[in-house]
Amino acid sequence: MGAVCSETSHRCVLLFALPARQEARAKRLSRAEALFDYSRRRIAAAVAELPGVDLLVLPQRGGGFGERLENAFSDARALGYGEIVVVPGDVPRLGARELARAFALLAERPVVLGPSPDGGVYLLGCAVDPGPLLAGVRWRGTTVFAELARRAGTPGVLEVLEDLDRPADLLHLLRLARARSLQPDLERLLAGLGTPPPTPDPSRGPAPRRLFLSSRLLTRGPPAPPFPR
Repeated sequence: MGAVCSETSHRCVLLFALPARQEARAKRLSRAEALFDYSRRRIAAAVAELPGVDLLVLPQRGGGFGERLENAFSDARALGYGEIVVVPGDVPRLGARELARAFALLAERPVVLGPSPDGGVYLLGCAVDPGPLLAGVRWRGTTVFAELARRAGTPGVLEVLEDLDRPADLLHLLRLARARSLQPDLERLLAGLGTPPPTPDPSRGPAPRRLFLSSRLLTRGPPAPPFPR
């Protein structure tokens, strides 16, 4: 997928993610495997809607996360891409609207960031060599967005979107689905995962930390490769 830069485009969405099953196991969210698969498929469908944008999936090279990310950018640039938007495979609400907005902002600014609620980023777009931006960033912490924004100066910033890192994130999505605050296909998928427990009554003390999920999952699609926190 995206082995070479197409003749009609120098823009790409680089999917930097683990295969769905591996992502689910790494995050101890095995029953949410279908959500990671859904997120990857949604990215692929979104890119197909964007004219002049390729979807790129590359083998990851390097030791730590930061090195692998820098190498991914470098490999994409070596293929001829000048505007590169990197996304993970764990943001179920990320779609064509956000990706289109990212490229629109890249036409005005060299760096675009999509902030996560936990202080990380779910999207990193660069129209310049990202080396100085990425070098020495303390990844997987709560200051990633702030650090990247400071280094970038005046980056383009997208709306905040939730990533799926821990059981609490899944519970949040389940509650959004119950309130019908998500896209219909995602609501249907989440309905198959179970119903969140009711909001606890403060007068009864803290509710037990349990999440009731059914064993019903959608069929997994083909594995696809590998983002930062």
